[in-house]
Amino acid sequence: MALTRDSIQEREALLERAGQEWADMFHSHSGARYAWDGIADFDEDLLVLESPDGKLLGALSFCTRYGDEKNIYVSRIGVILKRRGYGKRLMQEVSRIAAAGSQGIVALPTDEGRLLFRGIGMRTRPGGDPHQLDYTFTPDEAKAFAERPLEIPAPGGRAS
Repeated sequence: MALTRDSIQEREALLERAGQEWADMFHSHSGARYAWDGIADFDEDLLVLESPDGKLLGALSFCTRYGDEKNIYVSRIGVILKRRGYGKRLMQEVSRIAAAGSQGIVALPTDEGRLLFRGIGMRTRPGGDPHQLDYTFTPDEAKAFAERPLEIPAPGGRAS
């Protein structure tokens, strides 16, 4: 897992890699399909998950917002394959970052992300827009999730 901050070149290289390595997915209905066109926002940090042989497995962009430094906002998340645990790994890493700063997490809604966010125990944020539900962890929940061992399915479908 790598954290990229303040490097336009690294973000552009990631987009190029995603376009090359995930070309089949982008042109089909398989895999998790997220808005990769905007993952390289310059004012956000970026977590990148790669396989041991260097293949891009997923990425997550996040930031803090002026006036709400108590939370980290997850704006985009993308993984090559659903149900492989890659999204959970990325969310666990951002939870570690949040826990280190005594921050909570707010995940902005995406169609595919809702399943992930609910699956890891996030709840909808009270008082939000009922048509655009945000998912949230308190600082204590982020810390607990960061410390929780994850059962990640192996390629054959068994947990490892």
